[in-house]
Amino acid sequence: MSVEIPAGISPNNYLTLRGQGAAGRRNGPGGDLLIMIEVKEDERFERQGDDLGFDLPLSFTQAALGATVMVPTPLGEEPLTVPAGVQAGTVLRLKGKGLPRLGQHGHGDLNVRIHVWIPENLSNEQRRLLEEFAKVEGEPPKQNAGFWSRIREALGA
Repeated sequence: MSVEIPAGISPNNYLTLRGQGAAGRRNGPGGDLLIMIEVKEDERFERQGDDLGFDLPLSFTQAALGATVMVPTPLGEEPLTVPAGVQAGTVLRLKGKGLPRLGQHGHGDLNVRIHVWIPENLSNEQRRLLEEFAKVEGEPPKQNAGFWSRIREALGA
């Protein structure tokens, strides 16, 4: 039997085919056939309903200078413009590039989480250039006070 699976279906959803099950008692009408759905996960993405999460590794220079990179989507690769100065942990959204919405029009989003990788083994030239950069890079940004620090401050502690 051929069954059409709708786009955007989730794991543990099921389809009901009315009258396609086993024959009823005493030649009664056929029962319903329930088809349980299992969806194979794509190791590139983390599913969050109709939205997808994707971890994008960037080099330090790509994060600092900005870049346009290709990221995978369910329907192929799409360009993503990474702004200069993006920080690790930032999430950039590609609207409408997630999964189809089951029974509705439109698609979820693709949320791209930035991970900045640091090289483990520097060449002599890379080390020299980074040491030169370190002389002019300035201080790191100040951290905003955390939640508990603001509570203590509000209570006068």
